[in-house]
Amino acid sequence: MRNVGLIVKVTRLCNLRCSYCYDWRSGQDQRMPFDVAARMTAAALRDPEHDAVEFLWHGGEPTLIPVQYFEKVMAVQARFRRPGQPIVNSIHTNATHITKRWVEFFQRYRWQVGISVDGPREVHEAHRVDAAGRPTLERVLRGYEQLRSEGLGVGVISVVDRQALALGPAALFDFMAEVGIHNYGVNFAMPDPQPGAAPGTRVDHYITTKERTEFLIGLYDRWRASGAHHIKIREIATVQHRLSQVKGGSLPCTYGGDCFGNLYTVEANGDVNHCCYMVGDPQYRWGNIMRQDFSAIRQSPNMHTVVAARARQEGELQQCPEVGVCRGGCPMEMYMSARHDPEPLTECCGQADFIRHVRTHPVVEAVA
Repeated sequence: MRNVGLIVKVTRLCNLRCSYCYDWRSGQDQRMPFDVAARMTAAALRDPEHDAVEFLWHGGEPTLIPVQYFEKVMAVQARFRRPGQPIVNSIHTNATHITKRWVEFFQRYRWQVGISVDGPREVHEAHRVDAAGRPTLERVLRGYEQLRSEGLGVGVISVVDRQALALGPAALFDFMAEVGIHNYGVNFAMPDPQPGAAPGTRVDHYITTKERTEFLIGLYDRWRASGAHHIKIREIATVQHRLSQVKGGSLPCTYGGDCFGNLYTVEANGDVNHCCYMVGDPQYRWGNIMRQDFSAIRQSPNMHTVVAARARQEGELQQCPEVGVCRGGCPMEMYMSARHDPEPLTECCGQADFIRHVRTHPVVEAVA
C-alpha cells in the first residue's frame, strides 16, 4: 500500500514575479480545467494501492482560482473516497490574496495552509515582488496574521538563495522569531532542470551541497543557543525525529526513502510527472491522467528506467554512515548535484555532516 502525494499545479498563473521561480506561466491554458481535477481526484482515490492520499494544491498562485472550484473538488473527494481512506488537503500560497471567504473554506474542510516568507526584508523584497515590481512582505505578513488569528495552523517555507546565504542563518532565525513565525522549513533555491548539462555547469539559483550543510548547521546552532525550542524548523525536527527512532508521524519526502510512484506532480493539462522540481525533464514524465489511471502510470517505461537507476545509486549510498537517518536523501538533489555542483555527490546524499552535527550537539533542556 502507498501513501501518495499529488502536487497539483492547479494554475501556473501568478500575481508575483519571484526572481528564482520558474513555476509561473502566462496564457489562457494555465488553469486546470475542472474535468482534469475531477478525473485526477477520482483516479487517485479509487486506486486500490493508494491507502492514503494528500492533495497539495500548488501554483503559480492557487488562490487565483475561485473558492467555488475547490468546493466542487471537495464534493468529488467525498464521492470517491473509500471507507476509512485518509485524505489530506493542503495549499501553498503567497498569502497576498487571503480573504475571509478563503479562511472560512480552510476551516470548514480542515485544509492545511503553507505560505512563503523568505526572511528579513532585504532578502524577501529582493526576490518576492509582485507583477508590477512592488514589495510584498507587508501583504504576506498580513495574510499570515489573518490565517493565524482565525486559529489556522500555518506552516512557512523560506527559500534560501544567494542573498539569504550571504546574510546567514542567524538572520533568518531572528527575523522569524521577531515576527512570530514558529513553524517553518527551508527550501534551497533550485534551477530549472537541465538534463543535458555537463558536470559542473554553473547556473543561477543553485546552492551547493557544502553551502547547504553550512547554512543548516548554523541554523541549528542558532536555534539551539536561543533556548526557544518550541520553534519548529522542519529540517532540524526531521533529523531529531529520525535520530530518536520514533515510529509514526509524517516526514518530508526528502527523508522518505523511495518516492517514485508515491509522489506525483499533475499539470493543468493532466500530464503526470515526478516531483515539481523535475518538470521539464521528459525522462521524469510518466503519463497523462486523462488517458491513463495511476496503475498504468506506474508501469511507465520512464518510471521503470528512473527507478532502476535510483536503485543502483542507492547501492552506492549505503556506504554513507548516516544512510539509516537520511534514507539516501532526495533524488532531485543528487540530480542537480551531478550537473551543477563543483563537488558532486556520489557515495553520500550530502546530509551526513548536518546529521552528525545534530547527533553530537544535542539539545539539553534545563531542569526546573
